[in-house]
Amino acid sequence: MLLKLKEVIQWTRMTAFELFLQLLSVLIFSVLVAMKVEGDLTATWPTIFTPLFICDGLNAYLCLIVFVRQYREYDLKQASLRVASSLVVIAMIFTFKLLLCQKLVTGNLNCSEVFAPLFVLSQILMIRACRMH
Repeated sequence: MLLKLKEVIQWTRMTAFELFLQLLSVLIFSVLVAMKVEGDLTATWPTIFTPLFICDGLNAYLCLIVFVRQYREYDLKQASLRVASSLVVIAMIFTFKLLLCQKLVTGNLNCSEVFAPLFVLSQILMIRACRMH
């Protein structure tokens, strides 16, 4: 069963543009990883993860823009809840990417440590999904 765009937007509380940014950064990242693994690229792992980090920064910036617009419309409670929940999701995704990059560079982290933010994020998304149905 495939998810509809409307469901993905509701669960992640990201706009379609933010999801597009995520997909574009993952596409660029995938090409860079393939080139590094094949030996065509001699860049470091932090350089390869740069498109993902830039995307997270842009998503956080867009989240703050939405917060300011909602705050100016005197809807402080809804604006605060939206910015808090969106920034938690962005922080969990960023933390996972950062830990994965650190593991690839040094190799001294366990897989459970690297994937811990994704476990927390999956719990948050499951709670959101249950609240909507």
